[in-house]
Amino acid sequence: MKSTLKKLPKSQVEITITVPYEEYEKAEKHALEEISKELKVEGFRPGHIPENVIREKVDEETIRGVAMEHLLPMTYTKAVQEHKADVIARPKIDIKTPIKKKGDELTYVAVVSVMPEVKMGDYRKIKVAREPVKVEPKQVEETLQMILDRFAEWKDVAGKAQKGHRAEVSFEGFDEKGAAIAGTASKNHPVVLGAGVMVPGFEEAIIDMAVGESKEFDVDFPKEYHAEPMKGKKVRFKATLGRLEEKIAKELTEELVEKVIGEKLSVADFKKRVEDDLKAEMEARARREHDAKVVQEVMKITKVDLPDDLINEELQYMKEEHKQRVAKQGLTWEQYLKHIKKTDEDFMKDNRKGAEERLLARMGVQSILKDSKIDVTDEEAVAEVEKMAAKYPENVRKQVHDHYKPGTENWRSLKNNMAADKLIDMLSK
Repeated sequence: MKSTLKKLPKSQVEITITVPYEEYEKAEKHALEEISKELKVEGFRPGHIPENVIREKVDEETIRGVAMEHLLPMTYTKAVQEHKADVIARPKIDIKTPIKKKGDELTYVAVVSVMPEVKMGDYRKIKVAREPVKVEPKQVEETLQMILDRFAEWKDVAGKAQKGHRAEVSFEGFDEKGAAIAGTASKNHPVVLGAGVMVPGFEEAIIDMAVGESKEFDVDFPKEYHAEPMKGKKVRFKATLGRLEEKIAKELTEELVEKVIGEKLSVADFKKRVEDDLKAEMEARARREHDAKVVQEVMKITKVDLPDDLINEELQYMKEEHKQRVAKQGLTWEQYLKHIKKTDEDFMKDNRKGAEERLLARMGVQSILKDSKIDVTDEEAVAEVEKMAAKYPENVRKQVHDHYKPGTENWRSLKNNMAADKLIDMLSK
């Protein structure tokens, strides 16, 4: 058997394979043995039917087809190993010269995607500054006020609706022709005026209304509105104010603190806990933003000729991730696509660039990890698992250890994430 390899664009290779007739004969013999096991001929046991009898009962095209089913994978695998081709997909086979008679050589071409070569710039020049995190007193006060608002009491109030009042509004939206718009109606809908929860312009239109009063007003939905059918749409609302309440302010006391967190704590200690929680949240957000900047810098110096097979595989992963998020919202994938007026093909097209960026980032990071010899020892991983387990109650810690048991996929994922953290630290200042 002879084979040659030619590189093609988009990380594909073309392997031309020539198989001598002698190798085909061996494959044909194997095919006759397989057919003999399945063929039923009176006077012969399956697997013990003479070749001449098989050829009388089975046409040559069928025998040749079974032989090729054995010969092609065997010779293709051998050629891939000889050329050390790192294939990542099923090949497309094109037979150039088939076996038609005794003595013919078989020649075929296999085109297949291979793991792309990654070319990196000088990653040692990447140094992304970490932004310092500071919690301002105003942020603590705003958070405390949000907590007080959750436990506030409300009482009915007379007069006109004002900012800060809680209103119950019954409403429905209509298009420019006067037809009701699905999904825009609600009865006794609670809204705190000025909170900015409703579409811009709606809460402002309710201000100065009295209980029992009805009103019609137009609202222009933003072009960036989350619901596709409503983006940039002008809607005429018919609304009736059914109830109006004002808030009775609460004071932060130890009794209220216990009601909020379920344990006794002084007001001062509670404020400190709120500040610490805010800082931890801000640090986590700052870390995510910083890490994303590092990855962006890595992508800038990463050059990869991505094959379509790899991009399509990544798109499938992204689709599955999206389907899981949609399922958590109680929708099927088909319902979701219908809601956003898209098809599977639209999803693939819209997310192709994102798939390419994910692959580019992953391959760039993996290339740097390999070149810089960043590694995570088993001892470091065990210590990390211990640290994670310590955050849980005693009766749950064994589950954490079992989840990250050495040798499992979760264990490998943990080590990969820890290695990525080391890389981020190396590329930071």
